Amino acid sequence: MAVVGRRKARGAVAEESVPSDAAAPLQAEAAKTGSGLVVLGPEDLAGGAVIDGDGAAASLPAVGPEAAAPAAGLTARVASATFERDGYKHLIKAAEAVYSYPANGTRLSLPAQKMLNFMIHLAGSQNFANKLYRLPKRVVRGNHKGNERIFDALKEIFDSSLVVIGPFRGRRSRAELRILSSYVRPEEEEDSDAADIHFQFTDAFLEIQRSSQLWAKLSGPAMVKVTSTYALKLYEIGMQRYQMDYPSLELDIDTLRKLMNVPEGAYKDFGILRTRTIDRAIAEVNQLAPFRVSMPEEKMKRKGRKIEAVTLDFNAKDEEEAAETYLERERHSAGRRARRIGKVDTVAPADPVEAGLADLGPLPDADDVTALWAAVLHALKGKVPAPLLAELEPDRVEEAPQGGRRLVLKARNPAVADTARMNHWPSLKSALSSLTGGMIEDVTFEVPARKGKAAKATSPGT
Repeated sequence: MAVVGRRKARGAVAEESVPSDAAAPLQAEAAKTGSGLVVLGPEDLAGGAVIDGDGAAASLPAVGPEAAAPAAGLTARVASATFERDGYKHLIKAAEAVYSYPANGTRLSLPAQKMLNFMIHLAGSQNFANKLYRLPKRVVRGNHKGNERIFDALKEIFDSSLVVIGPFRGRRSRAELRILSSYVRPEEEEDSDAADIHFQFTDAFLEIQRSSQLWAKLSGPAMVKVTSTYALKLYEIGMQRYQMDYPSLELDIDTLRKLMNVPEGAYKDFGILRTRTIDRAIAEVNQLAPFRVSMPEEKMKRKGRKIEAVTLDFNAKDEEEAAETYLERERHSAGRRARRIGKVDTVAPADPVEAGLADLGPLPDADDVTALWAAVLHALKGKVPAPLLAELEPDRVEEAPQGGRRLVLKARNPAVADTARMNHWPSLKSALSSLTGGMIEDVTFEVPARKGKAAKATSPGT
């Protein structure tokens, strides 16, 4: 596996004032690779035995319940701050978990993988404490009305083990870990969203993530729209790497197969593996993610005619591409595959008034709001003075008091807000409604608050 690069400052650390240089020790450690894959059973880890990357065993004392809780790594601290600010709109997942893969040639289903991401984020928000967690069913059930899939996915996670690569009690290790130690399945599974999912991670699984210093920040709304296990894994890897100084990742074919959860023994020929899994996953990720992933032919390593290793490049999209990505996620999913393969399949959006506010889905996250504003700027070229638009900055999308949703723009000063509201509000409103299919149909303006005073919102209705 290629060396893990240093994450860029932008987006690397959440707003909890974690020192960026604290990740340096693990980044240096991450540059080392083991000479082979050594797998431990759960019973071995329970006794405190650890297999290092070079295959050497070490006996470590087990940590009793009376021992002091270890200090939180950067990943846990970022997860806690992100959860407090965004809830489940953004999910923090330790890099060690991102690069893990199911043991013994098995794989988790797509619903189970998505559920596990929500579960890991919840545990991370509480410093990966060894406790029984409660996850609301409404977070993971999506549009499905029954609960049988939820508990089937939970049992699937309980029955599975992951091969996790990373530091374990001071040593770089490759270990097979059980994910869950227990979960609760009620005898009568009600369809109500009021009930919670109760589960507990194994201590070894928690300890590896508790000490993690690198992470991926996943978009909850984007993740739930991914339709294949291969694409989901590629999306997770890309979200961990694309903002690094060196966002490329070199993988031998065997490791690539494991990371993408390709069933053992399937698609043995690289050409078939590529067309059936890799290329399709790349196309779907490029359609939904804030980055583009490619697998250049010139970077492939060959031995004769055999492909032995490939390089995946993850590069951030420019403003126009990011705007198109946002619009694609807002479009109806029925036509997404056709658009991805170049066929025109337009689905008329439902009228937001007739569909009801509950059907509009979650509010866009910060990344989506930025992409939406880039699309609005593109649509308003020549219609609204560019100097005025430069004085406006997107802040958030919120529920409007009169119903529907509106975009909140921050104006540099009250004069800018008044000019935009009185002279250009109709143009802004029209562009927003057109770009979002009527889901966001209004705009309001806020000006910076003076010290001791709250920001003032201005709109035609206020």
